[in-house]
Amino acid sequence: MCPGGLAFGTHRVLGWGMRAVIDIGTNSVLLLLARRGPDGALEVLRDQSTITRLGQGAAASGMLAPSAIARTVDCLAEYRATAEAAGAERIIAVATEGVRMARNQRDFLEPAAEALGVAVRLLSGAEEAELSYLSVARETPGGGALRVLDIGGGSTELVVGEGTEVRAAASLAVGSVRMTERLFTADPPTPEMLAAVRAEALAAFEASMPMTPVLHALAGTATTTAALLLELAVYDRMKVDGSRFTVAQVQALRDALAGETLAQRCERPGLERGRADVIVAGVTILLAALEHCGADTLVVRDRGLRYALV
Repeated sequence: MCPGGLAFGTHRVLGWGMRAVIDIGTNSVLLLLARRGPDGALEVLRDQSTITRLGQGAAASGMLAPSAIARTVDCLAEYRATAEAAGAERIIAVATEGVRMARNQRDFLEPAAEALGVAVRLLSGAEEAELSYLSVARETPGGGALRVLDIGGGSTELVVGEGTEVRAAASLAVGSVRMTERLFTADPPTPEMLAAVRAEALAAFEASMPMTPVLHALAGTATTTAALLLELAVYDRMKVDGSRFTVAQVQALRDALAGETLAQRCERPGLERGRADVIVAGVTILLAALEHCGADTLVVRDRGLRYALV
């Protein structure tokens, strides 16, 4: 069980009907509709991402902007309608760093609960880290040592474990939106700006736990990196999940993206417009993590805490 008694993440009975899990992040809101059959296999009916940028400006101001709240609440209302139309028996909704760092959390949590018909649970950094780890560990045959990285818009979670047991976890105030808003003031970013993101990310990682040469990464920065390296015009989670890349491949992609203007990045197939402005900082954080652990292999997983919750 996760710290804080996150009991709804521990259901292991084989065979249950449709459930909806909604993960409200700093940059995007994710909807997972899934069920388990009698054999225990997870059947995913829908895995959807909508970029609402809930945390826009929140790291600097400490407040969620009314326009960002409105965008996100509208998205939640649409997700509820989708879940109900699919026959979901239960809706579970959680929020992460985008809401954690805001002083006006209630301004979002109250209308969000009204839109969904259920309360939104605000996860701690430790809970977010553990759930991200379990989303990979529970679907990785054979168990063994795992190192999992979850780069979000507002924070990055770094977890070390063995099988489904978490040994150490850290939630760090380093994220693609947070770093872009604070450190990128030119388009395209200058080498000095890239170096500043790398230095800040490395400092955060070095204050956390040691890691090993193979790194499993999930969430939008990692899956977008994989989609771009695989040259997918249309995102395909089956091709992305489990894909492996060298550090040199990731570095070459980051350098290419950093050399483009935002308008040029927006023209890249497989790169969402709502992520094009923060992808350079995100991949720079990813490179810093690979550097920190001495990794020569990146394994990208299309998972995330929504899979642990469902």
